[in-house]
Amino acid sequence: MRLSNLPSLGLTSILFNALHSHAHSYQLLGAGKLPIPDSPSPEKLAGTNWQLTEINGAAAIPDSQELFFQTETVVSGYDGCNWFNGEWSTVENGQDSQTSDRPSIKIDVSSSTLKMCRLTAEMGKQQGIFMSTLRQAAISFSLSADEKELTLYRSLDGKDMPIVLSRIPKPVQPHERLIGTDWIATGIVYFDSQNKLRPVLEDHPVTLSFSEDQISGSTGTNQYFGEISQMTSMEFQVTSVGQTLIGWEESDDPRRSQEDAWMSILHLGRAANMTIAQEFPEAVTLPYTLFDERIGETDEWTQVLILGSFQAPLARFVPLKDGMLDEWGKPMKKIESPLTDDTPFDEDEWHYTIQLAGSNWRATNIRGALLSDDPDSQSHADVNMFFSSESSLEGSGGCNSFHASWETLEMLVQMNDTQTPRIHESLQVKDFIANKMYCDDKIAQVENYFFSGLAQELILYEFDGEGIKLWDAVRIENGQQTRGNFIGRFTNVPVPSWGGESLIGMAGEEAKRVIEAINPSLQVHIIQQGWGMTADFRLDRVRIFVDGDGNVTKEPQRG
Repeated sequence: MRLSNLPSLGLTSILFNALHSHAHSYQLLGAGKLPIPDSPSPEKLAGTNWQLTEINGAAAIPDSQELFFQTETVVSGYDGCNWFNGEWSTVENGQDSQTSDRPSIKIDVSSSTLKMCRLTAEMGKQQGIFMSTLRQAAISFSLSADEKELTLYRSLDGKDMPIVLSRIPKPVQPHERLIGTDWIATGIVYFDSQNKLRPVLEDHPVTLSFSEDQISGSTGTNQYFGEISQMTSMEFQVTSVGQTLIGWEESDDPRRSQEDAWMSILHLGRAANMTIAQEFPEAVTLPYTLFDERIGETDEWTQVLILGSFQAPLARFVPLKDGMLDEWGKPMKKIESPLTDDTPFDEDEWHYTIQLAGSNWRATNIRGALLSDDPDSQSHADVNMFFSSESSLEGSGGCNSFHASWETLEMLVQMNDTQTPRIHESLQVKDFIANKMYCDDKIAQVENYFFSGLAQELILYEFDGEGIKLWDAVRIENGQQTRGNFIGRFTNVPVPSWGGESLIGMAGEEAKRVIEAINPSLQVHIIQQGWGMTADFRLDRVRIFVDGDGNVTKEPQRG
């Protein structure tokens, strides 16, 4: 039979079906046949990110499931409730149920968060289809010609159900949040200001811009630049800092003092007297914190960047917006900021924050249940968490021990009627792994509450000067995060070790370097055993007690 003898409608149907067929090696076209273009290579998936948009021809619930092929072997994703991690690989010969011409991959999910979610029946069904598709021994797939749609095929009753995902941009990682941002300073610490921020000169703003591997900006007089050799979610490292050399007629010109203060931070990582010759290190590591702050009693918020820590700030910045400066870097209008010295707040309250790395905590209250540290008490439960490094977390739920990774994400500052800031720092716990021993019913319930709290996507915590309180985070109508369910309250207890090793017997200076590497924000002091010292208790300070030979005599602790 010749195609030209068929009715036009039938010809259209044949060509349509042929062009959309993936089940055969050839397609009909005119009076002959042409080979199908080469199957998409699984290697094309590496570095791509996808979001579920369609299941078997029906639109999916939006913004629910996501899949990230991070590298050629590492995969992660979101199932609509929990985040998961794993590995992926290619499967030889397209070993799927229906066809042999599509390429296939295999995904092994190795870990996931354990958050409990209330899903509708429809959302739960979609979650089940998505995850069962990923758990297949072999997942055949196809890519659209523009590589903007990925179709995974779920084998069901001898048929293939298409699961369509649309390509999305790479999610911003925590350590990438500064890239492409511009900032203007509201205060800088001078070498003689005793950790107090001084306002920036009104007509000579200090700016700071980040690219992927460089910083640049203005000191208020000169332009400066530097290279970023390393960046994490908590700190970045600067090398090769330089600047232009416009001078001043007077040595005590306030513009020079401001420039010296800022450039000493970039060169030395601290405020220093630049009129005295200084030896600059090859690289300087600068801790930083990003958080959102409500402006007064308004509904407006601003992002804030702090270099250093709340206990020992080096500089504070707010976003540099269009229209703030002219082409010469001069203010076009007065810069208003919630961080200027005119903002009233209780300074002691403001400093009630803490960097968690190198701290150990025991629970006194989990979800309203009071816990005792007395082993003979009926309410005894040893629930604890030890932030052993800037990324490692371990502890116990009262029965089972756990290990996980963690990272600081952002900070929320809420203002009450008295304008006293309420600071909620936030963190995320990932890669959570726990033992699975049988536990007493009462302890098991407390442990379940604690573990499910740690599995939340975002955890807000507040330091009250004596302990910390944890809540999960909820998003309110204006899009801002605020406190949700109470997780627990914890009191500080001695750390068992620093970096997994005891410092007893180590040289005091070496022990100091170990502690500062774990948490650069801590103020570490070496004290001769038996010397007098102040009796105040501060969790941002660690005292190292040494003997006459300068060696550590007992495990250093905060306080």
